[in-house]
Amino acid sequence: MPDTLNETPALSGGADAPVVMTDLGAVRGVSLGGGAAAFRDIPFAAPPVGPLRWREAQPAAAWSGTLDASRFGFACPQAVSPGAPPVPQGEDCLTLNIVTPDVGGTGLPVLFSIHGGAFFVGSGRYIADKDLSPIVRRGVVLVSANYRLGRFGFLAHPALTAEAGRGTGNFWLSDEIAALRWVQRNIARFGGDPANVTILGCSAGGSSVNALLTTEVAHGLFAAAACHSGGGLFNAARPLARAQAEGIAFARRCGIAPDDPAVLEKLRALTVEEILAGDPGPPDFGAIIDGHLITRPIAVSFAEGRRAPVPLIVGSTGNEASIFGMMGFDAATLRARFGIDLGEVRGVYEEDGPLSDAELLRRVQTDFLFTSASLGLASFAARSAPTWAYHFDYVPAARRGGKPGASHCADMPYIFADDARRSADDVAVAERQQRYWYNFIATGDPNGPGLPDWPCVAPGRPAVLMTDDTSGIATAPHARRMAYWHGRWSGETGVAMLP
Repeated sequence: MPDTLNETPALSGGADAPVVMTDLGAVRGVSLGGGAAAFRDIPFAAPPVGPLRWREAQPAAAWSGTLDASRFGFACPQAVSPGAPPVPQGEDCLTLNIVTPDVGGTGLPVLFSIHGGAFFVGSGRYIADKDLSPIVRRGVVLVSANYRLGRFGFLAHPALTAEAGRGTGNFWLSDEIAALRWVQRNIARFGGDPANVTILGCSAGGSSVNALLTTEVAHGLFAAAACHSGGGLFNAARPLARAQAEGIAFARRCGIAPDDPAVLEKLRALTVEEILAGDPGPPDFGAIIDGHLITRPIAVSFAEGRRAPVPLIVGSTGNEASIFGMMGFDAATLRARFGIDLGEVRGVYEEDGPLSDAELLRRVQTDFLFTSASLGLASFAARSAPTWAYHFDYVPAARRGGKPGASHCADMPYIFADDARRSADDVAVAERQQRYWYNFIATGDPNGPGLPDWPCVAPGRPAVLMTDDTSGIATAPHARRMAYWHGRWSGETGVAMLP
């Protein structure tokens, strides 16, 4: 997912710049007019540098005076995508951004947005750089935070396990939890209600939502959740032993032997550039079953009811395969990494006629990681709390001939960004999306006056809000394809998909 929805220049505070006292010190933001304000680069945890590299997030230090919170700070270290605008980056990156519609208000609903980027690129500025997004204008306090990416956020190693005295490696998740704890302590000072925080993310952000829902350490830090294109059935979490083997291989690529008595000292002495160079090829980072923050496979936690019992929206888009060009998931990768043989699944996908190899690959890529997960997790989640499922496949009329469906995370701009180029139909879709999501953030239920009814999911029988050139509710969409993937998951885990 792109690092920004719509880039805007960094602002600076003026004479009317608002000042808010947090529990660590005062911050001066930027007035946006009418009581609205933006605050950038507020520390929520200590810089994870030196001996704190590859440790869970530690408390930030208090400061004296007033912190300038008018500009974005560092993005966490990451590879630079060709053609992407330059963004300063560094390990001192555990900061968050806030945009509030009323800095003097009280009790406003809060959206904690988690950026995507396959866990190896992106930053919290991707959504906070649009100062008054449609959701903020409706009366929501928006928070977005950085978290450690790539090998900085995902490293398991026997030496780290020995140092911690338990499994470890989910440093990214500890960062997100630390940011949520900061929100609980401080968001009322920016007009927000700490008892009404919704976590939301797309792509890796959606995967983060799934992890936060299933880690007991985070329970009580949020009141609702929305997972967009976050997967969750297959490849959602890896066993600690596999993650440690990957960590040993990474250290070897950096010239550090696994039996070196100074392995941690040498790992922590690596430069940022050396760490980034230690992971060539497509990104392969994800949650680790460390026995501490994540105790079992994420979908198994959902199936067993071991998730925060809060209202949930979960869904995906029609052409999730659009993301795989960046990640290198071709047919050979699907076979080598996941044991998927396109020849074996072809019959499942050719009910309505033969498909080209490229179209078959596109549909399998979309369904395997995303569609099957959104429908499966919705069914599991519905057993413990109200859950709504969606499938977004709207493509503007002018582009329908050249696109097989809505791209990965294509629903996000319709909720969070303005676009003067939108047609009347596009505007109508955006208005409906924004109203549903505002209602959910504000009340825990997307329904409201003037909106078509969006029913909750019943366990085993998803009622799915379909958004394309026409919209409506579908029950069990793509039933044969979903049955195949859900049956495969049940066979691999020994856990029944249906109640």
